[in-house]
Amino acid sequence: MKLVLRKSVFMMSRYVLYGFFLQMLLLNLVPAMDASLKNLPHFSVDITVRGQVVDEAGDPLPAATVTVEGTTRGTITDLEGNYSITVPEDAILVFSYIGYEAMRVPVDNRSQIDVTLNTDMSSLEEVVVVGYGTQRRGNLTGAVDQVSSEVFENRPMTNLNQGLQGVLPNVNIRMMDGNPSGAPAINIRGTTSIGAGGNALVLIDNVEGDPSMLNPNDIESVTVLKDAASASIYGARGAFGVVLITTKKAPEDRMQITYSTNYSRKRPTTTFDHVTDGYTFARMFNEAHLGRTDYATPPLGVNKTIRFSPEYLAELKRRSEDPSLPRVDIDPETGEYRYFYSTNWYEELQKSSLGVTEHNLNFTGSSDKTSFYLSGRYFFQEGLFRYNSDDYRTGNLRAQGSIEVLPWLEINNNFEYSNRNYHYPIDGAGEQVGPWAMIALEHFPMAPLHNPDGTLTYSAAYGVGDFWYGKNAIDQKVNRFRNTTGVTATFLENKLRINGDFTFTHVSENEQTTRVPVPYSVRPGAIEWLGANKNDLENVSRTTSYIASNLYGEFEDFVDERHYYKLMVGANYEDSQYSRLFARRDGLLFPDAEDLNLAIGENMNIQGGYERWRTLGAFFRANYIYDDRYLLEVNGRYDGSSKFPTYERYAFFPSLSLGWRLTEEPWWDVSDRILSDIKIRGSYGSLGNGNIGAYRFQELYSVSAQHSRVLGGTRPSYTRLPTILPAGLTWETSTTQNIGLDISFFF
Repeated sequence: MKLVLRKSVFMMSRYVLYGFFLQMLLLNLVPAMDASLKNLPHFSVDITVRGQVVDEAGDPLPAATVTVEGTTRGTITDLEGNYSITVPEDAILVFSYIGYEAMRVPVDNRSQIDVTLNTDMSSLEEVVVVGYGTQRRGNLTGAVDQVSSEVFENRPMTNLNQGLQGVLPNVNIRMMDGNPSGAPAINIRGTTSIGAGGNALVLIDNVEGDPSMLNPNDIESVTVLKDAASASIYGARGAFGVVLITTKKAPEDRMQITYSTNYSRKRPTTTFDHVTDGYTFARMFNEAHLGRTDYATPPLGVNKTIRFSPEYLAELKRRSEDPSLPRVDIDPETGEYRYFYSTNWYEELQKSSLGVTEHNLNFTGSSDKTSFYLSGRYFFQEGLFRYNSDDYRTGNLRAQGSIEVLPWLEINNNFEYSNRNYHYPIDGAGEQVGPWAMIALEHFPMAPLHNPDGTLTYSAAYGVGDFWYGKNAIDQKVNRFRNTTGVTATFLENKLRINGDFTFTHVSENEQTTRVPVPYSVRPGAIEWLGANKNDLENVSRTTSYIASNLYGEFEDFVDERHYYKLMVGANYEDSQYSRLFARRDGLLFPDAEDLNLAIGENMNIQGGYERWRTLGAFFRANYIYDDRYLLEVNGRYDGSSKFPTYERYAFFPSLSLGWRLTEEPWWDVSDRILSDIKIRGSYGSLGNGNIGAYRFQELYSVSAQHSRVLGGTRPSYTRLPTILPAGLTWETSTTQNIGLDISFFF
C-alpha cells in the first residue's frame, strides 16, 4: 500500500511538472511567434532620387557626398551641386561636405530632395580650457593648443607621458630610456633658464600633479599654454609654459557601465648588430691587439675572465669548423674551463617581445541634481629581461561626484588613488654600469652562460649571470592619494560665478636595493664569489605632503550685441613638505633578506632630509571683445614665495595680448568654404622663475658624524662654515613676445 501511494504521488508530481513546463512553453512561444510574424522581411521598392545641395547663401556645393545611411551606397554632386541616386523608398540619405554640418534626410518615397547645408562652426566654437576657466577657441589671443581624449583611445601606453609624445606642437617629451616608471619632464618651446633650469608646470584639474600616475582613460582634454599671455595667470609657477590636464566627469542624464580590456605585445625598435661568432670575434680581437702593439706581443687575455693565446685561437678555429667537437674542456695546465662557444649575449639578456595587459572599468551616472564617476584601471607590463624580470604594475582608482545643494550652489569632490610597483634587476655585484654596458665590457661570445655542472661562468657573473641568479634588484613602490573638494556658486543668471577648491595630496615612495655576491666557477668543484664586499640592503623612503587652495570668481556679460567683457579675479595658496629617510647596512644573514634587522654588519649609513616651501598669489584676467572682431586680454599675477628673503619675496608679472579676426570684417568677401577664419594675434608678458632650493637664501651648516682627527680619545662630530650667500637673490624674470597667425581652411 505504501508503494502504491508513493507511486501515485510521483505520477501526480510528474504530471504537475509537465503541465508547468507546457504552460511556460506556450507563454514564451506565442509572443515569439507573434514577433516572428511581425519581423518578416519587408521588401521595399528602389526609386531614383534627384536634387541639389547648396549652402546658406544658395551657392551650389560641388563634390558633396550623398550616401544611404548604414550602407556603402553613395554618390557625389556635380559642379552645380546636383545629384542623382537610386535608393530604397524608405531609406535615409546623409548629405555631407567638408566644413559643413552633415544632414540626415528620410526619403519617404520622394523623388526630389533639395538640401541646404549649414557651415560647421564647431572648431571656432570649441571650448578650450585655459587658466582658471574656459574660452571659445575663436576668441583666444594667446598661444594655446588642446587635444581631447580621442588621442589616447585604443593606445596601449604605460603612462600619460608616452601618449602625449608627438600630439602637440612645440611640446618636447624626451623619454631617456624605455623604463616604464620614468616620468620625463615636459619642455615647451626649447631652452628655459640658463642657471636655475625649469620645465612646464603640469596641473591636473588646476592642481599640480604627476601625469605619469594618471589613468589615461580618465583624461578629458590636455591644454598647453605656451606664451606669457596665456600662462601668466599662474605667475611664478608657469614661467616655462603650463600643461592643463582636465579629467572626465559623468555624462548628463544617463547611467552606464563600461569595461574594456586590451592585450598587446611590444618589441624593441632597435636591436644590436654585433659579432656573435666566437672565432670571428677572437680573430678580430687578436688582429686589433697585435696592431696596437706593432705585432710585438700577442694578447694574454681577452679580459680578466677569459685567457687568450695563439694556441687558444687555433683551437677555437678548429672547433668552430667542426660542430661535433665539444665546446668546453679543461685546461690541463691550470685546471680551469676553456670555452669555444658562440654566444649571443643580447639574446640571453632580453626577450624578443613582451606582453602588456590592461583592464578598465567605468561606472557613471547622473540626474538633475547629482552625478558620479567611478573608474578603475589595472595595468601590467611584462619585463624585457629573460631573468629576474623587470615587471611593471600600476593601478588607478578614481571617484568623482557632485551634488546641487541649492539652485545656485554645487559641491563636488574628486578622490584619486594610484600605485606603482616596479622591479628592476641590477648588476649589483659587478661594475654597476648597466647590463648592456657589462655585455660590451665583459661578455664575449666565446664564453657561455653556464658551465657543464650548471654553475655560472666567470664572464656571465658580471651581468647576465647576475640577472639569472636573481638576487640583486631595486624594488620601487609608489602610492599616491589625492582628494579635491570644491564648491561652485552662480548668481545673476550665471553671469557671476564663484569657485573654490581645496586639495590634499600625499605621495609615499619606497625603494629597496639589494646587493649580494654572485657565485661562479672557473674550475670544476670550486665556487667563487663576485662582489664579496657587496652584501648590503638599502632602504629609501620619501614622503611628500602637498596642499593647494584656489578661490576665484568671474563675471561676464554683453553690454549689447557687440560689446562683450569678462573679468576674473582670484587667489592661490600652496604648501609642500618633503621628507626623506635613507638607511643602509651590510652583513646580510642570507641573500633573500628583505629587512634591515637581518643585516648585522658594522658598516651602516643613516641619513635624513626635509624641505618645505609655500607660495601665495593673487591673479586677475580681463577680456574684451568688440563685434567678434577685435580681441583684448590682460593678465596679471602678484606672487610671493618662501624660497626668497622677505625683502625679495613678492613680485608682479603682467601680460597683454591682442587679436584681430579678419574674417569678421564687413569688407571680407571670401567664401567660408575656402577660408572660414583668419586671426592675427600678438602678446607680450613676463613671468617669474622661482625654481631654486627652499633654503637657498639662508646660511646652512652641514653636520658630519665623525672627524678624521681624534680629540680626547674620540672622533668628534663637526661642522663647516656655510657657503657665501648670493647678494640680491630674487626672482628670475622671463619675458616673452609672441606673434601668431591662425588660419582655418574649409571649416
